Amino acid sequence: MATTITAPPTTVTEYAGGTLAREQVSLWRDGWRRLRRNKLALAAVVYLGLLVVVAVIAFFWTPYKPNAIGTCDTYAVPSGAHPFGCDELGRDSLSRLMVGTQVSLAEGVGTAIIVLVVGVTVGLIAGYFRGTVDAVISLIINIFYGIPALLVALVLVVVLGQGLLNIMIAISATIWMDMARLVRGQTLSLREREFIEAARASGAKSGKILFGHIFPNAMGPIIVQATFVIPIAILTGAFLSFLGLGVPPPQADWGGMASEGVAAIRYVTHIVTFPSIALSVTLLAFNFFGDGLRDAFDPRQKR
Repeated sequence: MATTITAPPTTVTEYAGGTLAREQVSLWRDGWRRLRRNKLALAAVVYLGLLVVVAVIAFFWTPYKPNAIGTCDTYAVPSGAHPFGCDELGRDSLSRLMVGTQVSLAEGVGTAIIVLVVGVTVGLIAGYFRGTVDAVISLIINIFYGIPALLVALVLVVVLGQGLLNIMIAISATIWMDMARLVRGQTLSLREREFIEAARASGAKSGKILFGHIFPNAMGPIIVQATFVIPIAILTGAFLSFLGLGVPPPQADWGGMASEGVAAIRYVTHIVTFPSIALSVTLLAFNFFGDGLRDAFDPRQKR
């Protein structure tokens, strides 16, 4: 009796003759199947989708002009006309919260893009060329790890100046090392695989091997790591804004809104409460989504 051996995971297909055969399932298809089983991750996807919709709507419409002073009474409590109340200058908090969504998502996604570009490139080079190149890059990474991340971000913001792009650069300088180390490890593993040896034997150049063969095969862990970069960037950006080093006023962002409400927190709490809730729920959503992706694409979770 012949036995057919296939690599998991597989799906079973039934033919007319009653014979069962196993069909190979791709990594991405299997990952999506596993992700759909994670209820927290799906709930996070729904919430993040709604957050993106709010950010897009805020480009074209808000209940009131977000920077208009005197829209309502100073420290007005939530009401039908102003569901989230007003701040110390009589600006509508809901409108500013909607605009702040744009800033927070931009900080998170923009930082993730910078970290991807820097971390992936550095990690690929270190893992592929090894030797002196790897030793120098690893030394630089260890030096960055030895400097307090918040100190680096604060110094860079002071040197570069306030502004959304400068904030993203400052935050990226504190967290690119994790991505670089991850990609370096993936590259060290993949560079010894048969298909890489075949590419070298066929005369493929290093750039083609790195970005045409190794990088696509390491995409799963890279995407998972990028989803964890976003909440770190959002939280750090909010903290910088809370310290007065975020986006310059009167631009609204969640950390700045919370900072403005601290002075009157004994009398009115809604100014701090709503941006804090938005920030907390968003960070949880990204973490739940990242955990779901990690479980979906972690080979150790396969059965």
